[in-house]
Amino acid sequence: MTGIGKTSLVKQVYNDPLVIKEFETRLFLHIGPHYTRWKDIMLRVLNELGVAIPLDKLDKLGRDYLQKQLLETLSCQKYLIVLDDVWTDTDFPKDTKGSLIIIISQIQRSYDYFYRDKFIILPFLNDDDSWKLLHQTAFSNREEKCSRELEKIGKKIAKNCEGLPAAIIQVGENLRGKSFEEWKTLSEKEDPLVITRYDDTPLSKALFFSYMMVLQYVKPFFLYMGVFPKHYGISRSKLIKLWVSEGFLDTYLKIEETAGNYFDQLIRHNVVLREKHTSVTIYRFKNCRLHFTFRSLCVNEAKSEKFFHILKKYSDCTPENIRMQQRLCVHNNVVLALTQVHEWMESVPNARSLLCFGPKQQYPVLLPLCFRLLKVLDALAIRFYEFPHQLLALLHLTYLSITCDRDLPNFISTLWNLEVLIFTRHHNIKLSNNGPVYLPKDIWNMHKLRQLYCKGFDLPPPPDGSHLENLLTVSGVSVHSCTVQVLSRIPNLKRIAVQIESAHDSTETFNSFGHFASVYESFESFKFVVVNPNLSSQIVRSVPNFSINIRKISLSGCGLPWENMEVIASLPNLIVLKLRWYAFCGPLWKTTGQFPRLEFLLLEDLDIENLEFDIVRHCYKLKNILNQFEYTKLLEVDDCSPSFMKKMREWGSVVGAEVKIRSSITDL
Repeated sequence: MTGIGKTSLVKQVYNDPLVIKEFETRLFLHIGPHYTRWKDIMLRVLNELGVAIPLDKLDKLGRDYLQKQLLETLSCQKYLIVLDDVWTDTDFPKDTKGSLIIIISQIQRSYDYFYRDKFIILPFLNDDDSWKLLHQTAFSNREEKCSRELEKIGKKIAKNCEGLPAAIIQVGENLRGKSFEEWKTLSEKEDPLVITRYDDTPLSKALFFSYMMVLQYVKPFFLYMGVFPKHYGISRSKLIKLWVSEGFLDTYLKIEETAGNYFDQLIRHNVVLREKHTSVTIYRFKNCRLHFTFRSLCVNEAKSEKFFHILKKYSDCTPENIRMQQRLCVHNNVVLALTQVHEWMESVPNARSLLCFGPKQQYPVLLPLCFRLLKVLDALAIRFYEFPHQLLALLHLTYLSITCDRDLPNFISTLWNLEVLIFTRHHNIKLSNNGPVYLPKDIWNMHKLRQLYCKGFDLPPPPDGSHLENLLTVSGVSVHSCTVQVLSRIPNLKRIAVQIESAHDSTETFNSFGHFASVYESFESFKFVVVNPNLSSQIVRSVPNFSINIRKISLSGCGLPWENMEVIASLPNLIVLKLRWYAFCGPLWKTTGQFPRLEFLLLEDLDIENLEFDIVRHCYKLKNILNQFEYTKLLEVDDCSPSFMKKMREWGSVVGAEVKIRSSITDL
């Protein structure tokens, strides 16, 4: 990320006396964004080394020739070449004589993840180091003293800088010579710095430059991430749904895949911070967040363009602030309880989005629903006792996320443009002797629906001739939604997540999954969870007959014997397998070398003792993993027995794999 200290660190190494002594030839070049081709960078390096290339041959020279020229020039020397501020892919020849080429770049290439020993991602400073740097900058005069009260406030300010050295230095310079009250005032602000395109500080210029280097058509996707509150963990899947529903992409078959590529592109440009990679691939990430500096830039850019407006306090809601805004983002849901705010919101007829991302409310808050052109409504954090029927007048809605204690209305298909429906209850209490709770039959008339999340509800039997041809994802339903009668009417379903509230239901109805392969040839993801399973008996009788094209399976609470794993192990395209909380039971899982394409295996809270077969969590009985990790590059072990965790660390050092071990008991 910009300002994290990449160049400063490399310069320290470059100018170290031992490094100077070690390398006969050293070259430090600032490249910059004007060099957009690898060939031009190579010619610049050769020119600096005194190699003259005839002008009439420049256009004809290929990669092999330039690499050969560089190797010949440096063949008898041990060299260190540093290329700073590189904004394009590079491909330099490899040298086996101890020479080094260091490339400093903000952009990370996707294939870098396969060569983790070849690149370094600098970490942010911890709280202690942040305070040391702030103290050093703010009190450059050694005679100045910092009182205990000021130190306490200073540590809070340093923490708010979120570990970015350039931000800490900027804040320290701003605080130099300031009074105690000025320090205290800054510590109470949401952000210690405000970043805009008009600031003349080095940090603001660098951040804005990074933003400008994002491709023009990706900029709106980046700005949109500012709608979330500070420190908000942004879910990849949620963000993609919002992008698509906002109409940022043209409608076509692989629209979610394209949005996902833009998400990954923003992370590779390091304007967005990666949090957790997906299980499908190590170079795609499941969650992300914005550093406060980039978030500040997002909010201020959005404000100037009227791209979105944040409502956090009373003054944010005045007519002069909200008039002509496209998107209203509520970060404090309490403001919605004010009558005056409701009246002011009626003066924003052109609002297309209302996003309520403030803390969840225990008690209902009246939500203004006066926006006739509204396309996106995310009110999952707002509690409704009953479904607000005013919603049915919002005919342009494409995205609806709502928490309601009652059922959906019978005429929900009035919202005929809806593509994403997320519907949950504030309290989801279901007795084991109750039957399924069905969505209204009118749900079968919502032909544009692509994503359906309805925890605690089921799809009713479809009327004759009804189909949901665009529905790709169904989540939160029970096995009562997984009959041939229902599934055959959702011909393009790719992903399903089923949750059972009682073991009794699962025993009776799990066999209905046996026809999956016959209904869906290109099914991608299956998740099945039994809540509070009975550990003394087998809950599920058999494994479903999955499509051979399925890529991801996640099971929890099923109580299957390990012998049934052979059905899953034979799936030719399975990439991800997650087994949690009694998914399979028994002390030994013995495989026969199947799983031809498996890349990610998670074992969590199982009673297994010996595994003959990449993440292992809370399996306290596990003692051995035999020689089945020949091609494993990463193994994560969380909270297993100390002896097993120690054994895995030793194993990693022998085979050269990366082993991440976390323990709440001891630090191994």
